[in-house]
Amino acid sequence: MALLSGNFPVSEGFISANFKSNNITKRSQTASGRYIRETNATTLWSVTLATPALTQQQARPIQAYITRCRGGINEFDIILPEISYSVANSAYHNTVLTCANTSAGAGAVDFTSSANNATVIKAGDVVRFSNHSKVYMATTDVTTDGTGNGTLNIEPALIEAVTTSHTITHNAVPFRMIMDEDVQEYVYTLEGHMAFELEMVEVL
Repeated sequence: MALLSGNFPVSEGFISANFKSNNITKRSQTASGRYIRETNATTLWSVTLATPALTQQQARPIQAYITRCRGGINEFDIILPEISYSVANSAYHNTVLTCANTSAGAGAVDFTSSANNATVIKAGDVVRFSNHSKVYMATTDVTTDGTGNGTLNIEPALIEAVTTSHTITHNAVPFRMIMDEDVQEYVYTLEGHMAFELEMVEVL
């Protein structure tokens, strides 16, 4: 098991991305009909990506990278089309957000930045901390105060602590994934094109 070098190739683009939030919830029902619900697992993201018909020259690098994945053995980072990109004002996409000390299990992380009175992250944007492979989702808009301080509310809760030495990636966020299928199918057409439908799931 290894982390492959270089992000998964997406330069040829995809025609669709079916993004999913996966949660494991244990449910039981009492005699009175009340449901008891609990979970001991964090949220994991998954995605199904479909490519258009690609020429052999376009498709072969993708096929080679998939082969290196060896099914679900080797993990990789991928910047997902649309999903990885913030919808906040692009002027703040490269703003450095420096974390405050925050313990694992917290659902909010305070930070400092150079952006004053600015909405730097929008609800639904994904983020990743510099010491994490896990991707989180902002649950509210994040607007800094007059000194550049703000609070990022996230789901799921932090799976490990962050400190003042860590920053928040909030645009072009890479997901740490594995292929979700051990068999990969490549469709070759008689016109010399290929197409892929790729299923990936987040791995920690």
